[in-house]
Amino acid sequence: MIRPVNPKTADARFDYFTTPGAGGVMGLFRWVFFDVGNVLLDEDPLTYLSFRRHAEAVQRFRPEVGFHDLLAERGAHAAAGSRWPLYEAVSAHLNERECAVVWDQTAREVRSRFAELSPLIPGAAEVVERLSSRFQLGLIANQGPECRTRLSALGLLDRFHVVAFSEEQGVWKPDPRLFLHALKLAGARPAECLMVGDRLDNDHMPASSVGMATCWIRWPVRAAKGWEPDDAEARAYRDSLEQTAFRCDAVSATLQPTLVCDEIRQLADVI
Repeated sequence: MIRPVNPKTADARFDYFTTPGAGGVMGLFRWVFFDVGNVLLDEDPLTYLSFRRHAEAVQRFRPEVGFHDLLAERGAHAAAGSRWPLYEAVSAHLNERECAVVWDQTAREVRSRFAELSPLIPGAAEVVERLSSRFQLGLIANQGPECRTRLSALGLLDRFHVVAFSEEQGVWKPDPRLFLHALKLAGARPAECLMVGDRLDNDHMPASSVGMATCWIRWPVRAAKGWEPDDAEARAYRDSLEQTAFRCDAVSATLQPTLVCDEIRQLADVI
């Protein structure tokens, strides 16, 4: 599915998006900004490792709480709109110190294995290549130095004229200040810019609040990002993430992203 915003309910500033891909009106935009996780790099292997390490920690203290029990609890918190569903699930079984220990240990492992756990999404490099000939490109993401290294190794980093990473600025999405910082680096007005992200809360809402147009990459089929694990528990985790998309799709009717694509590879055909 590729869906432009409903022209009957759209903000008048963005009405030209009701004819995506038509050519002329897209010339009004000079900049396209991307999130990284689940837009360019598949984050599911990384978040699965994090979930598994937390599940193992819970089972050490609460052996009766199995992997699938914790996965169901995480899914319930996600469906209720929690921004931190894993923490909400784990903190019901571990005290604050125990949560902090497993979080720190997992964070160190994730950083050391970032490249291995962050495969390039199929079609993402081609989208960047195609759009780089028509727009100035930038990154706005909750990422750190490992991400710079990974994107550079993939030959993608040089395609982006502006990089606004949270760890480098000390400001994390959904704080609008990270978006304003990127706009300042770009020397661009918000109305000249499109933000492409997979999260309504972290990407669409703050970008919209500063006046940017937005494109939601929603991934209703998680396997389309390329991760096909052999492990049954990993597949159960991926399927749980996919189920959360149905809740988000209902929310999108209220939040009104400017564009909605099912996969990143569709983006270059609609702008």
